[in-house]
Amino acid sequence: MATIVLVVSDLHVNSTVALCPPVFDLDDGGTYRASPQQRFLWRHWLALCETTAARRMGHRLVVILNGELADNNYHPTTQLITKNPADMMRLSATVLKPVLDMIGDGDLILVTRGTEAHSGPSGAMDEAIARDIGATGPTADIASHWRLRATIDGVRFDVAHHPPDGGGRLPWTRGNFANRLAAMSIFESAERGARSPHLLMRGHVHRPDDSYDKYATRAIVLPSWQLTTSYGHRIGGDPLPIGGIIVTCDAGRYTVEKHYHNWIDDGFKTL
Repeated sequence: MATIVLVVSDLHVNSTVALCPPVFDLDDGGTYRASPQQRFLWRHWLALCETTAARRMGHRLVVILNGELADNNYHPTTQLITKNPADMMRLSATVLKPVLDMIGDGDLILVTRGTEAHSGPSGAMDEAIARDIGATGPTADIASHWRLRATIDGVRFDVAHHPPDGGGRLPWTRGNFANRLAAMSIFESAERGARSPHLLMRGHVHRPDDSYDKYATRAIVLPSWQLTTSYGHRIGGDPLPIGGIIVTCDAGRYTVEKHYHNWIDDGFKTL
């Protein structure tokens, strides 16, 4: 029996340009209604959960949530739905419900911690959400991981939110970023006398990348579930792909299935 592993990163729930249900009632009695872009994200989120549920039939399921599950952006910004921590937790629970509904006996949820600028000091918001959803942590008292190293059905995973740098921004150098991550992992493992991972996964930069089969370790940089923020507009970026991956692990062998999508709006208006 194989194990199905769903991996998603950078949900940024509570951002006005990230994952959100169509309607959310706030603590003070107001109501937040999702934008067209957020409804696009929500449709693909539900579709990914439905696909995962179909894939896992008869198999064990492991879900890896790779940091920044909620967004309490500590930079000056207007792009937050609420500043109420209780609302943020409730909103996160609503977004994660389709994932939690798939979890049964023997299944696992694993959470890593994102950057402090979004998840709070020491990734406190990610830790709080991990505790709330019953995630399996490194110890009985801690529910989230700074760096997750785990063997799942014979496949070695090395998952963390932050890559060592924010490379890969230029289209013609993008592939070099994942290649560098894969090579670094192999060399660092050799220096420690440790086994290198089969799959190295990182997030944070929102720009997906993949080293494919160039090295024994495959490095995958995951997309986010957030479209262009005010910072993204400032640096002149178009919306990046969103989505997640489903990995099928079976006795040390694996297959990767990407579910990436683009928000299509070429920006040209007839005047």
